[in-house]
Amino acid sequence: MSSLTPAATKLFRQHHGVATGQMLTDAGVGRRARRRLVEEQILDLLFKRVYRITSAPITLESRCVALCLAHPTGFVSGPTAGRLEGYRRMPASEQIHFTVPHGLHIEYSGDTIFHQSTAVTPADVTKRSDGITVASPQRLLLDLSAALSTDDLLSVIEQSIQKRRCTFFSLVYYARRLAHSRRTGSLRFARLLIERGNAPALESHPEVVLEMAMKRKGTPIVRQVRLLDLPDHPPIRIDLSIPELRWAIEIDVHPDHLLLQGTTKDKRRDRQCHVIGWQVDRVTELDMLDVETLADELESVYLARLASIDVRQSA
Repeated sequence: MSSLTPAATKLFRQHHGVATGQMLTDAGVGRRARRRLVEEQILDLLFKRVYRITSAPITLESRCVALCLAHPTGFVSGPTAGRLEGYRRMPASEQIHFTVPHGLHIEYSGDTIFHQSTAVTPADVTKRSDGITVASPQRLLLDLSAALSTDDLLSVIEQSIQKRRCTFFSLVYYARRLAHSRRTGSLRFARLLIERGNAPALESHPEVVLEMAMKRKGTPIVRQVRLLDLPDHPPIRIDLSIPELRWAIEIDVHPDHLLLQGTTKDKRRDRQCHVIGWQVDRVTELDMLDVETLADELESVYLARLASIDVRQSA
């Protein structure tokens, strides 16, 4: 281990245990020293000129660093980039999705799914400080359209906008630039953007799933934009509603809603909503286990609310 300089040790620590030969040379570990470290099994040669220190664990991040260093014009994409960047609803897989420019010579790895693209610009990638290059948020969402269901794709679009990683209009730009019939899922991505419009982002996956299920039933549900002013309570934002009927749906999937303090707070909010004429119906995680049945129930509530409003207006 004495052949590893402090600079090289720091380099491995910063890059998940992986570095190139040139990086090690710059850190004071030359070619002869690297050869000896490989013979002593202190270093492992992963790709041509890409090394891993064997004391470091093999992780998703270390494998991604190795690919990015071996193919510096490529980037981690698809569900792998989604997992690295903390997106929900990502498929579990040990394989790494990696995109490279079309025609690039590739050092193949059995645990990697390589994608080739003729449309890559500097704006399509984000270089992380740990040595991993990933698809930019906008490019990533469009790439994920080939791997996710419609509900899950919309969910990560909502998450990205809600977390301010991108804007609706930046996603529209990418759809116009890259969506076409030969790009799997991209036309569905564009259609979802058209359908959602520049609406406020939903905060959770259950909100997305329930909204889509209710819209399939024909219930004219919308995302509540305006805060509700309550007489003896701070203004609130509700999840889904039909404002002209003063009917709200709250989706209680956070654990706080199960605690006595949380349920008490919710009931007080609901009473305040009743004072200004709003009906609030709450949905739990157990309800969400059968979304289609739940959507049927809520459609019945909507029709009953519509009938009661019509009766009052005609009286």
